[in-house]
Amino acid sequence: MSAPQTSIAPSLNDILSALELRLESEEAINKLPLTRALEQCLSFAQANNCIELSELIKQELYGFSSQPPTYRYVQLSYFDAGGQFINGLSQYSVYPVVTGVCKLELHLKNGLTLILPKQILTFLSQVSGREVDNGHVSPAVITNLLEIIRNEITYKISKDIPKKVN
Repeated sequence: MSAPQTSIAPSLNDILSALELRLESEEAINKLPLTRALEQCLSFAQANNCIELSELIKQELYGFSSQPPTYRYVQLSYFDAGGQFINGLSQYSVYPVVTGVCKLELHLKNGLTLILPKQILTFLSQVSGREVDNGHVSPAVITNLLEIIRNEITYKISKDIPKKVN
């Protein structure tokens, strides 16, 4: 039986350093750095009674149950079974990614993409008059989204948390 570890909330400087950490792509994917940084942010926010920040970080980590912030919308293209681009769906090309950072980083680690639900593909097929086989969020788009999330959270912490809380 191991001795219990004491949990010490990280300082604001530790949090910002963790958020700013940028590793080589493969190393970053294997270590899930944004997930770890957000977990530190959550611990800090809870320890300092920053309720609004805690809620945002929980949603970023585990997913949004309602509309996500505008920075979580991505552009999609749609393709038929033969891989041909389908025109006429530009009004449906902006897609909200409600999936949490934990799952997004795990998708990258395992070489997966986010695939749209079958109901959406069926709807798009009806609208376009062609079978929409796929519309997915690629690893490159996921990587870019994670960087945007990192920047947004860093900005929010830097702006909203007084520097004296260290």
